[in-house]
Amino acid sequence: MHFIKYTLLPTFLLIAGCHSTSQQIQDVQATQNTDSRLTLGTIESQLHKGMSNASVVEIFGPPNIVTTDDQHREVWVYDRISTIRAHTNSGGWATIVILGLGNKANTSSTSQRTLTLIVKFDSNQTVRDYSYRYSNF
Repeated sequence: MHFIKYTLLPTFLLIAGCHSTSQQIQDVQATQNTDSRLTLGTIESQLHKGMSNASVVEIFGPPNIVTTDDQHREVWVYDRISTIRAHTNSGGWATIVILGLGNKANTSSTSQRTLTLIVKFDSNQTVRDYSYRYSNF
């Protein structure tokens, strides 16, 4: 009974209290996704041909680049790049009478996402076409 009380219980609590790197990455990604209005889901569900440029700004915010094509119609480019880096250091030490157990782990992870949206307007300032590209590596 003393073995469980003084050895296994503290070890279990130490392990249970550790936050994994993958969980930290998911937490960071969730925070970033709530902060950004430009997502694949928003593009696919809310952007459609015939929308006014004011509606596009209301949904996605101002574009990164505004240009014109050869017929002097506006083209807006939204370009987002995000890099996620996570580094975790964890360690522990437990002793059982004279024997010692040590544990130390270092993990790191980096991922990058890019999302580019190109919106083409007609002469009436309504969306005539759009395309997007997404990558995650």
